[in-house]
Amino acid sequence: MTDDEFEQYLVDFSHDQVASLRNLRDLINQNAEGLEEFVNTGRWLNGFVFYAAFGQMIYAIGPKGKVKTTFHMMPYYGSPTLQARHGDTLSRFLTGRSCIAFRNYLELPLDALTDIILRGTPVMVEMMEARGHAERTRRTRSQQKPT
Repeated sequence: MTDDEFEQYLVDFSHDQVASLRNLRDLINQNAEGLEEFVNTGRWLNGFVFYAAFGQMIYAIGPKGKVKTTFHMMPYYGSPTLQARHGDTLSRFLTGRSCIAFRNYLELPLDALTDIILRGTPVMVEMMEARGHAERTRRTRSQQKPT
């Protein structure tokens, strides 16, 4: 996604949402290089900006209602270690197992979010890569079986 495409994505959101989404985008891009960035058109979280590896969402950002912003973090969801380390700090923002909602980016515990992105992204990417490799191997083997 280009910067212009991202700015076009923001046109209908509140001032706080625009600022929060810009800042979250920067936080993710600075701490998790190489992720695909696109606006999701699928069934779940339709219209959110996804940060993905191997076609699988790792992070999603988008509006929540008219004034709040939400940030979905699959590394946090999948890591008991990250949950134990940052659960208390994030508790006032959590709206689900992997999601936080807030009105103003400046109220967020940025050290916790940065740690989740830095520690969690490589683990998720490695896991998705291994899963993709296993699926490719399984398909190759099933195609090689005699009929």
